[in-house]
Amino acid sequence: MSVFNAMIISLKAYVITILVYFLLFAVVGNMQAKAASSEKSNIFEEVVISVAVTDNDNTGLSKALVDYLKETQNVVDPKTDDLRTMNDNVRFSIYDYALIIPQGFEDKILSGDTEGAVSYIVPGTTASQFLLTEKIDNYLSDVVIYLKSGYSKDEAIKLTHDQMIDLSDTHVVVMDNDDNNHKSFYASMFSFNGYTLMMLLCVCCACTWSVMKDRNVSERIAVSGMHFFTRNAAAVGAVLTIGFAITSLVIVVVRIMGRGNVDDKFMYYALDVYALMTVGIGMAYFICSITVSDNLINMIANMIVLSMSFLCGIFVDAQFLSESILKVAHFLPLYWYARALKFINDTKVDQILGGQFITYLVIEVLFALVFFAAGMVISKKKEQYAV
Repeated sequence: MSVFNAMIISLKAYVITILVYFLLFAVVGNMQAKAASSEKSNIFEEVVISVAVTDNDNTGLSKALVDYLKETQNVVDPKTDDLRTMNDNVRFSIYDYALIIPQGFEDKILSGDTEGAVSYIVPGTTASQFLLTEKIDNYLSDVVIYLKSGYSKDEAIKLTHDQMIDLSDTHVVVMDNDDNNHKSFYASMFSFNGYTLMMLLCVCCACTWSVMKDRNVSERIAVSGMHFFTRNAAAVGAVLTIGFAITSLVIVVVRIMGRGNVDDKFMYYALDVYALMTVGIGMAYFICSITVSDNLINMIANMIVLSMSFLCGIFVDAQFLSESILKVAHFLPLYWYARALKFINDTKVDQILGGQFITYLVIEVLFALVFFAAGMVISKKKEQYAV
């Protein structure tokens, strides 16, 4: 119990370090998460656009087409007959679309030929502009179909007009509901957390452990008669308590920051973070078994964690990494942490808890056990040979 209490008290010396990394996480992580996250939204929603119409035919059919456009779009006067000026007006969004009905338009449609019957000037940058072109083509095609079916010109125009007006009551909206196309705020926030939490745990836990590995302290504990595994179990218990407290605080802060984001998957993100906590603590024990110098601990932790963050998709999304880098990343714990985050983000909430998700968590814990085992071996050898 004395070892446990001593290690908890020694954490006071590293309060500044905790605050620095915590502020880095809270400020930079929050900014990055808001920039990288995206919510489900409409891919396309039809809107009314401004159409400049020039009617050079001035016949019954051309007037009917203009009337249809007036009922469904915002028809404006182009105020010019110059094609270059019209083109410039469209390009600079003075109006969205220009339609030119040439002389002989009605005669061409009555002959059954709709190809090139009208001219368009459109930048083609929006789906609504493309959709309007399709509607005009359909209007003319329907008129031709009715004419070929034996209807008179006036009947064909009326039937087509009524049909197209009825269709215009339909509001076109294309929704993007695929989770794979979006990254939630929590997925983005916890992704950056992979770096900051690992640094917090590695530095704080390793430095706390190093206090107990100080030669004078360790010699006093050694002559006390406390067994090697007993005192190490107490030290591990103290560091687990510290790690759990830091991790829980991080999770609570993320929850507070994302209070405006509705996400039923938060519990699974938290489970992944707690699995990463074991990796951070295991790595901290491994590092402090190598050195007890605070400066060296900081240097080694930064080298390892920064390298993993770049290789494992924490700082750079895995889709932008080469295949060879990803093959190497398979042997690093942060890769599986990032994989679990992506799996949670891309999977429906009722399908997350299963073999694949549990596998990711188990792999992270296994990495932690490997670090613990390596640290125990190094510590035992150092004590045995009085290194």
